[in-house]
Amino acid sequence: MQTTPKFTLYDYLNGNGNNEFKEWTKKLQKIECAKLNVRLDMLSLQGSGLFPEILTGTHTAGILKLRVKGKVQLRPMLCKGPIDNEHEFTLLIGATERDSKFVPRKADEKANDRKKIIIETPNRRCSHERVS
Repeated sequence: MQTTPKFTLYDYLNGNGNNEFKEWTKKLQKIECAKLNVRLDMLSLQGSGLFPEILTGTHTAGILKLRVKGKVQLRPMLCKGPIDNEHEFTLLIGATERDSKFVPRKADEKANDRKKIIIETPNRRCSHERVS
């Protein structure tokens, strides 16, 4: 039985209109991509209900990381909203974590900068594009 998602997922678009999260996802190994899609499906169904094991905060207020375990620790950065905080999440930057450090460095701060851009310019995001 298919469950209807409660939360809509969006992807950040850069200044050229490119979906950088989609591009990052395309570079993942097939198994990592599959694990990421499972987590994103869970996020769209349960939202903040995924705290504290799967969805956790970062050092940057308002920026969350989705925890995907594997050979590579995927840590996509996202935020609630930021247009409709009750019903959506926006994927801001694809990141990994090694030795408790984000790759790229300061991914949470960069994600926060992108969140601010979306608040000012809502068309700088699109519906999440699934990569499989």
